[in-house]
Amino acid sequence: MEMASIPRSAHAIVGGSGTSAIDFPEGLGDTRVRVVSPPIATDTPFGRSPEVAHIAVSLPDGGERDALVAPMHAWQHGVRRSSAALALFWVFQQAGVRRVIGESGAGSITQHFRPRDLVVPHDVIDLTPQVIGHLDPAHRILMRNPFCPELRAVVWEGTQALAISRATRCFDRGILATTEGTRFETAAEVSAYARIGADLVSSGVCPDVFLAREIGACYAAMTLVLNYAEGVRPRWDYELLEEIIREDALSLGRLLIDALVQTPQASACGCATYRKRVETAGASALMTDVAVSEDIRV
Repeated sequence: MEMASIPRSAHAIVGGSGTSAIDFPEGLGDTRVRVVSPPIATDTPFGRSPEVAHIAVSLPDGGERDALVAPMHAWQHGVRRSSAALALFWVFQQAGVRRVIGESGAGSITQHFRPRDLVVPHDVIDLTPQVIGHLDPAHRILMRNPFCPELRAVVWEGTQALAISRATRCFDRGILATTEGTRFETAAEVSAYARIGADLVSSGVCPDVFLAREIGACYAAMTLVLNYAEGVRPRWDYELLEEIIREDALSLGRLLIDALVQTPQASACGCATYRKRVETAGASALMTDVAVSEDIRV
């Protein structure tokens, strides 16, 4: 198995359909962003990884913060996104990533959210193939507060500013159902997701939110509503979906960079306490708290 050199970084950005219309982050034209090394893919125990770039971003105090960046929207035909995410988060684990910010396009399951709305989800319903437990079998994860409150606060601040500049709406709560893709859902499926409590449906965010916790990293995401899900309206507009992706890619990309810049240097969120070590004593397995040590902080 050929292993490319994996750079060390405490931060990562996972792009989705919201930034898929540009070459993110180079295509932003943001003078704060410097490419440290171009995108590379590497063999992992779970297959070939998506391409990961290493960037550095200028901070207001004159310093820099580096991050790994991986576009994940339709990154490779014939490979399940859940499998690709497993390989990607193995790379993040090797790199020492401790904070991950993601973005995703979504369809509205309710009449409440409408196209072009920005939503920072607070919970998820995972409908993708399960890939958890392979990166760190010695631990079990609790999914209380699945999104890091510190990172959510940073993403929400940027989302509000972006909504004002676009004269559109933003929301700091929403339950996101994640399906595998790449097809759109049927009206019957969308109706079922609504009955189990979902507000939005997407093919991003899961399993990323779980894999991040498995490797001891914090995670937060923002979603851009691209359309009404099937059956919510008599007919939804695919052309509008493509228009939103084209027109909003730059602003969403800048939001991700802004969130990276605004992320606090030291973590005090408590996400690490939801990661439990499994200790086997005779025939029983006990879950014990993992000590919050410096190696799982930024």
